[in-house]
Amino acid sequence: MRQTLSDIDHDISRIVRDLRPGSLLNLGLASAVRAYVDEWSHHSAVSCDFHSNGGPSLPVLVETTIYRIVQEALTNVARHARAQRASVVIVQHDSCLTAIVEDDGVGFEPTARAAASDGRLGLIGMRERAALLGGTCTIESRAGAGTSVFVKIPLRDRGTPHLK
Repeated sequence: MRQTLSDIDHDISRIVRDLRPGSLLNLGLASAVRAYVDEWSHHSAVSCDFHSNGGPSLPVLVETTIYRIVQEALTNVARHARAQRASVVIVQHDSCLTAIVEDDGVGFEPTARAAASDGRLGLIGMRERAALLGGTCTIESRAGAGTSVFVKIPLRDRGTPHLK
């Protein structure tokens, strides 16, 4: 019973911390995502590497959106992919911010998943988050071939997002 309560306490603390990632404000996007990837990899037992070209600070909304999409994509890897390895890449250019999350898991048929009534809120949520900033979230997958999530957020002068 004590172990169960301790596990619940740990889970609640993690959820509260994840609601508003203070690490974004303290560390910036690349370092916050790197810390999250390291923690996620440890807890999920899926080896995950992270690469970023850094770049100047972006508006909090942009950084939070990318952070949340990466979180959701990795949550899906842990829950569904049965992957051995995953990778997260964040690249900032003058005109856009790109994030890629890939895994070597079992994959799925995206059109079949989109038509299904179960398990699709995470995929829809990632697409909606990107769309709110005028961006896109594309998911490529095939049964037995892993999954790749590609996110592009357009940026204007000095990292300001194009907002709809």
